[in-house]
Amino acid sequence: MTHFIKTYFWLFLPLFFISSSNDGVNLDTIIKHNIIVSHPGEKESVNVILYQSVNENGLPAAYYMDVQSVICLEEVCKIIPVRIFWNNIGDYKKYELEKGATLEKYEDDVFDPQDYPKLNTILANRNSPFKEVYIDEILTVVDVHGDADAVSGATALELDEKDTVPGAALTCYTLWHWANGGIVDRIKEITGRSVSNQQLQDFLVDENETYFDIALVDLERRKNYSQTFISIITKRVLEEESLLKSTFNYLENAPSITYFSATQELFLKGKKEQKLAAIRSLKSIKYKVSNSYLDTLSNEMTKFRSYQEVSFFLDLMETKKPNSKKVVDNVFLLLKSDFIKARRAYWFLNNQQLSAAQKEILNNFQQENKNKL
Repeated sequence: MTHFIKTYFWLFLPLFFISSSNDGVNLDTIIKHNIIVSHPGEKESVNVILYQSVNENGLPAAYYMDVQSVICLEEVCKIIPVRIFWNNIGDYKKYELEKGATLEKYEDDVFDPQDYPKLNTILANRNSPFKEVYIDEILTVVDVHGDADAVSGATALELDEKDTVPGAALTCYTLWHWANGGIVDRIKEITGRSVSNQQLQDFLVDENETYFDIALVDLERRKNYSQTFISIITKRVLEEESLLKSTFNYLENAPSITYFSATQELFLKGKKEQKLAAIRSLKSIKYKVSNSYLDTLSNEMTKFRSYQEVSFFLDLMETKKPNSKKVVDNVFLLLKSDFIKARRAYWFLNNQQLSAAQKEILNNFQQENKNKL
């Protein structure tokens, strides 16, 4: 099937906009990016021009893009050009209109002065109800005059007054998805591609976690798994559990020696969440996990503080390395742990190849706890 792409041609560079501030956008250092994005109100992908501002240090400083104020399917709306601004990680900052331009509501009503800052607040809310709304819900109207108008009439969608400009739900919906939709990921991607390896190191230690994620994505794209980066990443993720998912997404594409070394470090030095993340990854990793590697990890079992750690690890052993003498010896130590862990160890051992002495220990455990197993 042919894939059609809609193109917006207006550029607006000569226009004077309402705000005198340009939020770090220096017109002498603008880079244009022709990109394709989707908008839930558009039936086709849209080819747009995203402008990137680069500061004196060569770092992406800000982005902006010119869009239409409203998606008007019947071509009876007044469409106003709107310029939307983001910072270099895709956070919405503000919007601007051409000097003298006004946004409209339905029935030819215009925005009141207080509606403009309210719209800015709506666009800055990443968790806006517009995130889950379909354009059909915006275009469904209440027939208050006996003559429904599916384009300019009052929407039947019920929104809290703080979440929309009354009478301008379609404009709010259109601009919110431009400000917070697929363009955000493209901005992050461009920022990651635009910086040096040294700047990516700075991203990895920035307190804003978005920079960390941007760095990992582009390091993976560059196939850069140098020890310098691995050390910075593991050091940080040992302290910040929220970074585990993106870290393992990166590590799982690293060379096997790098992957196993970093994963072992996170498992041995990490707390509960780091250990669980390492186990999950090892269960699904494409590489063959060696017996000696798993034996080494099994030495940690008596240090597990939660049942979840024990159960997850024994699941891993059952999947990757059944009947390991070293693992079995270590699991036997768990029979002296609290009962819920000991019971999980019992059921694991029940399916292993045991020595006569081990079978006797397991039978004694079974007799002592037969009413609880």
